[in-house]
Amino acid sequence: MRRAALRVLMTIVSLLVGAGGAHAQRLSIRNDAQTPASCRIEPSGRMIAVPPRTMVSIVPAGDETIDTARCNGLSVRALGVLRDGVGAMLRLNGRQTRVLNVALYPFIPSLPDGNFDALVAHVVAVYQHEHPDVLLHAAMSDRIDIYDPAKLKRFLSRGGFDVMEIDTLYLRMLAGSGTILPAHPASQTTWPAGLDAVTVDGVFYGVPSWLCLDFIYMRDPALKSVRSLPDLLAVLSRHSAKERLLSADLSGTTRLPSIYMNAYAQDHGYESLSAAMKKAPDADVIHDLAALAATCSQGTRNPCADGTLTRAPDGEIDRQFAIGESVADIGFSEQSFYIDRYAPKGATVPTMIPVAWGRSPAPMLYSDAFVTSAQTCSNAACGRDAEAFTRMMTGAAMKTFIAFSEDLRGHAPPRHLLVATRPFWDQSRVRKDPVYRQVIPAVRTARAFPSDLDGATRDTMALDICRALRRSIPSYDCGDTRGPM
Repeated sequence: MRRAALRVLMTIVSLLVGAGGAHAQRLSIRNDAQTPASCRIEPSGRMIAVPPRTMVSIVPAGDETIDTARCNGLSVRALGVLRDGVGAMLRLNGRQTRVLNVALYPFIPSLPDGNFDALVAHVVAVYQHEHPDVLLHAAMSDRIDIYDPAKLKRFLSRGGFDVMEIDTLYLRMLAGSGTILPAHPASQTTWPAGLDAVTVDGVFYGVPSWLCLDFIYMRDPALKSVRSLPDLLAVLSRHSAKERLLSADLSGTTRLPSIYMNAYAQDHGYESLSAAMKKAPDADVIHDLAALAATCSQGTRNPCADGTLTRAPDGEIDRQFAIGESVADIGFSEQSFYIDRYAPKGATVPTMIPVAWGRSPAPMLYSDAFVTSAQTCSNAACGRDAEAFTRMMTGAAMKTFIAFSEDLRGHAPPRHLLVATRPFWDQSRVRKDPVYRQVIPAVRTARAFPSDLDGATRDTMALDICRALRRSIPSYDCGDTRGPM
């Protein structure tokens, strides 16, 4: 019954205002009410009338940015709509008395010609169906750079978002600066690594959402026997020297410190990680990373290290593995989306294990979590709305919708994202899934990746590690490349 009601709510009539190309971004305002709505667009001051039961789309003119929309006495901020950048959609129902501005983590798989419009529309529909007195503005775009610590702080300041779904890499920085508020995750149903990732000095500062872990994919059952980097190199070496052994992203300003710390923990122990961020690159760890990266060499080229695959389009690394251009692939569980999409018909599901970066496997889980702005959402009403939103977003129903790609058309493969809360994993659909069956042991037992990096430490580590690796692989790219790990 509820699904039917939401389908009815999603039926719209579209009225386009302004000219623009087929790929221009726009602010779409849908009015579900029986009475007309009026919106003022800032900073241009344009007045937009939105008749009942219609949707109006406003395309920015030239290099115009739409920052704020004031509709029916409510002010929606942090829109940031650009003609060739971020878009946004608002749904008015005539009953809303307040606004919640949120940004969702955008680095998840999608179709090559797709976007997250259907996903965001579903999130808005479900939340506003349950909370009709709240106007939800939900943004989901990689233009919202959550991997730049300075920008991240601005996004969570006045004029920014009330709630953001972010990588917890910089959580201690945000908590220590008073940028975010303490949080109340469901500790009884959240995996330990997720809780550890959002804990700063004994206080929770986030609600765990997704977990991430580097896996190595192969269509070789011998991979299951790997317990260390030497084991992995031995399995790879059994394959033909004519084949490129590995497809992976092993360079970049964010990526290099993360894989170095994984290898450091496996060579020196998890408890020693704080030292890894302070000392010069460890010779043994650099040796291990160079040995793994060398398996990607093709003659004088090394696309895993020289920036080629770091800058490749989403899914390209996994496509190369899927069609047989490499023996193995390193990536998160969600890279299975692209492997499945590009694999020949009838191909079997690859074997997956956590990457053996060093001598003693000790996998670490990265974490994405919802955080709440101390500057924009400190009042009780916003706090309640934010908690209701994060509770919905971390619930099994929403996680299943996203993880199994129910927002994508046709027969899109599952995204196989790692969910931070246990109820998702208790579902029969998940327990029977061939990818989730392989990753659940690591989700249960892996430790949390540290959440106390800052921009200066990250940049220094990346450059020092890259220069050390260049001694073995001269083509190693030490350029400034951002993005997820």
